Amino acid sequence: MTEKSTHNAKLADRLLDWNRRNLRHDSVLSSDLIAECFAPQFTVFANGRRYAAEHGNYQEFLESFKSTISTIDYRVDHTVATEESIVLALRAKVLRTYNCIDDFDAMLLLQFDSDDKVTLWHEVYFKTSTHPFNQ
Repeated sequence: MTEKSTHNAKLADRLLDWNRRNLRHDSVLSSDLIAECFAPQFTVFANGRRYAAEHGNYQEFLESFKSTISTIDYRVDHTVATEESIVLALRAKVLRTYNCIDDFDAMLLLQFDSDDKVTLWHEVYFKTSTHPFNQ
């Protein structure tokens, strides 16, 4: 891998860690927190839908998205990093506040700007299972 593709891989790892910390029902989001990883203007493609995003409307989306999440974790199975982007084949495990686990398979394409902020989040995901969780 080149220095830039290695750097993109590190940025993707940082983003997944950010998600683990912040995409929880008990986290407090702000525009400043979102700006840690996301450019002021970016594009989200999720399962065939395209959204023009900025910190404010993405915060609104994330507040709803995280409202039932106790924890979210990822297992990256494959990574393809280039100078321009990185693709992750991953599995996500979401523990819900109502003691249920949702498992997802996903392909995530990310692009970053010169400030190391996400400019493109392009994801295709599929729920593979849902099962109860007894604490």
